[in-house]
Amino acid sequence: MNEKSNKLISLLTGLDRAQRRSCRKLIQSPWFSGNADLLDFFDEITLRLDKGKSLDKKELWKAVVGKSKAFNDVRFRKYTSDLFKLVREFLTQEMLQLEPELKQYLYLAALEKQSPDKIIRGVERNWSQMTSLVNDADYNRYLYRHLLERRKQSLLNYEHRPYDRSNVEEVSTSLDIYYIVVKLRSAVDAQSRMQTEKHQYDLKLVPEIVTFLEQTGSYLDRTPVAIHYYMYKMLTVHDDEEPYYKYKSLIMGQTDDLPAEQTSELFKPALNYSRRRINEGRREFLNEYLEVYRYALERDLVYDDGTLDPLQFRNTILIALRNGDYDWTEHYINNYQERLPKKQRTNAVNYNSATLYFYQKNYDKALDFLRDVEYENTTYNLNAKTMLLAIYYETEADIALDSLFDSITAYLNRHKELPLTAQKAFRNLVSFTRRLTRMLPGDEKAITQLQADLAEKKYVASRPWLEEKIQEFAGG
Repeated sequence: MNEKSNKLISLLTGLDRAQRRSCRKLIQSPWFSGNADLLDFFDEITLRLDKGKSLDKKELWKAVVGKSKAFNDVRFRKYTSDLFKLVREFLTQEMLQLEPELKQYLYLAALEKQSPDKIIRGVERNWSQMTSLVNDADYNRYLYRHLLERRKQSLLNYEHRPYDRSNVEEVSTSLDIYYIVVKLRSAVDAQSRMQTEKHQYDLKLVPEIVTFLEQTGSYLDRTPVAIHYYMYKMLTVHDDEEPYYKYKSLIMGQTDDLPAEQTSELFKPALNYSRRRINEGRREFLNEYLEVYRYALERDLVYDDGTLDPLQFRNTILIALRNGDYDWTEHYINNYQERLPKKQRTNAVNYNSATLYFYQKNYDKALDFLRDVEYENTTYNLNAKTMLLAIYYETEADIALDSLFDSITAYLNRHKELPLTAQKAFRNLVSFTRRLTRMLPGDEKAITQLQADLAEKKYVASRPWLEEKIQEFAGG
């Protein structure tokens, strides 16, 4: 297959059945194509895609053209090239139906070219209905509004109407809002990436935009500007939680009309913020995380292409358990496990069920589920060993615990590919737990030293559990 053929196959593979039916109708229609041979090629390729049959070009030719005509590579290339253009045009038309403002813009462009005076006067009279834009959370609509207002300027010939009020303010305001939001989104993206990458980003005018918003208050009454301003502040201001609460109020109160994929993006910063605060020891943010997550869950905004991310599934369960929400955790595992990727579902359910029973101090059931976890990757392996460590400590299985200390250390020594932070975290857990088991009751000096050493370490796996056990030992 040539490059165009491969592109055609890629496009057709991405179409669902409804799209294929619609595309077929358009290819069949005289105004779109009306070419019977192209329709036959479309039918044959989609049939073979559905049945997993060969897409060899000579076989396709034989199935469509017949055995009587020898294979013609030039002709075949022409067929696939034309069909690719038609499928591409279909997808463009389909997306155009989802962009009413863009359709309106193209219609006005056609009017300007045709110059029908009566229709243009009607456009001027009915402009407010044609371009209704209340305080919309979808920032993309402000770009469309800007383009429409610019088209209106030229369509209504304001250049030669010096005494009429022009729409220059609307042209500027709509562009301002779109520009401000895009700059803030870029700044948020850069800030997030700099936390995980070594790259630096130099974005011009962002400080000036933030200063302008704060000093004038302009545009903060516009939902998309306010959302992205507070999103930016959540990442850049560490001693003030007001931006988070403002942001939370906006996304949970003024985004229901947004497309689901956009709304889903807006909930991630709030969840990440709560998770950072939790890691700093702020227990009240356990409930904050869960409140936002449940709101998004009820509206199907936590999925990626219809599936739950196993890592988010696990993190949410850990936060709920630390918050004492055992009943909700059980409900979540039982009712949302089908949304997990099929290949990872069984493992995720077994591991997280074990975690639930561990928190409920039902260690026998926790061990039962842990035995069914397949340690296919280092994450499951280390997390399972960490839970075993806690179970052995809680049940005073000292011999098994000593053996597990050595097992975890040996595992870390074998897996040098693990990030250095993970190596440190799990080695520190083993070290501190081992020291705790070796302490004598009443040795206040040793306990104080252990607490001080733990506080100094940045990376420690299961830190909350370890702090709790040290406190219990000290209290005992």
